[in-house]
This record gives sequence, C-alpha cells and structure tokens, in this order.
Amino acid sequence: MKKLLTALVLVAPAAAFADPGHRGGHAPRHDDTVDISGYAGGSFLSIDDGVDKVDPDGSDVGVRAKVFLGSGLFLGGEYTYSDTETTFAGSKARYQVDEYRLGGGVLLPVSPYFKLGGYGHYVNQQVQLDFQGFGFQQEADGYDVGVLAQFDASRRLQAYGRVGYISLEPQDSNGNGSGSRLDGVDLLIGASYSLTRNLALFGEYRYTQLDDDSTSTDLSAVRGGVRLRF
Repeated sequence: MKKLLTALVLVAPAAAFADPGHRGGHAPRHDDTVDISGYAGGSFLSIDDGVDKVDPDGSDVGVRAKVFLGSGLFLGGEYTYSDTETTFAGSKARYQVDEYRLGGGVLLPVSPYFKLGGYGHYVNQQVQLDFQGFGFQQEADGYDVGVLAQFDASRRLQAYGRVGYISLEPQDSNGNGSGSRLDGVDLLIGASYSLTRNLALFGEYRYTQLDDDSTSTDLSAVRGGVRLRF
C-alpha cells in the first residue's frame, strides 16, 4: 500500500499550460493580458506495483490563470483538487490530492494559424489517503517541462496540446527529500470555442504514465470548463 500511495503522488490531474487564450489565428487578438479558467471533470487511475493493483476514479476541480507579458511570453499558475475512491482488500480507499503549479513559458507564431512554444513549472503535490480508518499523507515537489502547440481553426474554434516531462521527489516525515524520484511523460489535447469576445468554453483530455523502479501508474482525465479573458 505504501508503494501505491507513493505512486499516486504524481498523478493529480494537472494542469495544462498549452495557451488557448487567444480567440483565433484568423483575427489575432493582442489586447488580452489575463486569462482565467475554471474546470471540472472525471479522473481515472490505474496503479500497479507488481503485487497489488487499484483503479480509483472520481472527480477533479481546478482553476488556472495566465498573465501575458508580450512577445509570446506568459506567466501561469494552476490549482487542482482531486477526490477519487476505490475498494481495496474489501475496504474503501479514498485518495485526495491537492496540487499547484507555478511557472511560465513562451508561445510564438510559426504561421498565421499555428503557434509553437515551451513551458516550465515548479510543481507541488500533497496526497491524503484514507483507508480502514487510518490516514496517510505524502508530499512531493519538483518540476515539469514540455512543448506547446496551438492551431486556430477559425475565428472562434481553437485546438491546442502539450507534451511534457514531469519529475517529483517525495518528502519524508521531516520534510526532506527522500532521494528517490518518480518521473513520466504526460500529454494533453483540447479544444476551445469562443462564445463572445471575453468568454469561451473548452474541453480537454489528459493522459499521464508515471513509473519508478517498481510501480506503474496511468492517469486519464476528461474535463470541461469556462475561460474568461481580459
């Protein structure tokens, strides 16, 4: 069970920092300086340490924001809370994950309708596992880096995606790094549709696979949300 808890540290629904903030490549907007999004969706996990396997599922909610600095540069942050459950050894196991990411990136036009860039963030995750009347906590921090892509299909419709690498180090009970790391690749694809100049709806799919020496973890997440631009 300790291995399963450690593996889960990395699989909170995370955040997507592809830049779906502009309304469309056919009439690019340069006056937006703030992009705020809220979302909710479903999370589906599979955690396998070679001996036991659990498949918790549930929901996540979150909010993220960006500040555009000009010349393709942006700063961003995201907070996500995930709550999933499963049955293990005849008892309910509940996983609650708080995650935040702080960082930024750059997204530059390579054609009238296509942009390409990169991102990097500090990542912190805190996991609470409740099982058979006991509570277990685990915290980890680290970073993620990756590439972004954005395609403006029309003035209102936009597709975006990212693929990146994430690496976190679990902390011991004294708050010191454990010396071991969990690493993996994650990807996200999404689409955004503008209803008005400042309001858009979006949907996203995320997949993450995370491995260490003994445990393999898969995460799939589907979410939808609302984006405000100023």
